[in-house]
Amino acid sequence: MSTKTKNNAKTTDADGFYFPVSIVDEELKSNSEYSKRVVGVIDGEETLLNQCSDRYELIPNAEIFPNIQSVLDASGLKYSVEYSHIQHVRFYAEYIIHDKDLSYTMQGTTDKIKPRLKVQHSYNGMTDYNINFGYFRMICGNGLTIAVEDMKEYNLSIKGKHTAQVIKSFEKLNEMLNYFVENRTIIGAAITAKFETLNKDAVLNVEDRIKEVLGAAKITAVENKKFDTIADITARINAEAVNTGLGYNGTVTNWLIYNGINQYLNDDNRFATSPEKRAKQDSDVLEFMLETA
Repeated sequence: MSTKTKNNAKTTDADGFYFPVSIVDEELKSNSEYSKRVVGVIDGEETLLNQCSDRYELIPNAEIFPNIQSVLDASGLKYSVEYSHIQHVRFYAEYIIHDKDLSYTMQGTTDKIKPRLKVQHSYNGMTDYNINFGYFRMICGNGLTIAVEDMKEYNLSIKGKHTAQVIKSFEKLNEMLNYFVENRTIIGAAITAKFETLNKDAVLNVEDRIKEVLGAAKITAVENKKFDTIADITARINAEAVNTGLGYNGTVTNWLIYNGINQYLNDDNRFATSPEKRAKQDSDVLEFMLETA
């Protein structure tokens, strides 16, 4: 079973990832770059997924995601997972880690965030294989990026392209998880301190700050009779600021502005784009806001 969203991504169960897939020869006369086909059997029907050269290395999902889950299971961490895909060629899995001692609550609030691993892969080369560490904000159900320097310092990002690199990534993931668990106090404090930096001061002119951030991240703000991007994001921010259950007591900070923009970027009804572009823009927003908070 799957559910379609406006950006053509579909949430699915694990079985939706593991349909048979193979490389076959192109039957028509072709140049070397299109001499092979990647074919999947979806709902019993052969489907062309990609046209490629004989240099293309096909790595089936069945050789990736079950291995990642095995690493997580062996770690003893409690987690949940959501799978999604775009047209059966671009695949995403988001693992939320639920261990209490690995979660974090923003100071003076009930705003809780949890560690998250996001894995992506594709059969058409449009999405590079990546495992990225981040956080997941419980209040809005969206993933949060972390600063690039933290990803590099603590080796919280894994990439691979060829089969050998992907296989090696499972070992790296195990090392990364063990390192994070063993050093969770130091790593968690370093990462969440960046979030707290955004939450320390009130922002008086919210709309101007939103415009500044969107401009820096090159995110187009729509303003017409049907929709106003700035007004939409402002409404999201104000709703959280006055939410008595969260504890922000009506004060708008850069943290709430970051999350208002994050919610907008992840709203399929308002901002339809690929997960990769969303992640890049979310990262650009965070980096700029940290520099200018």
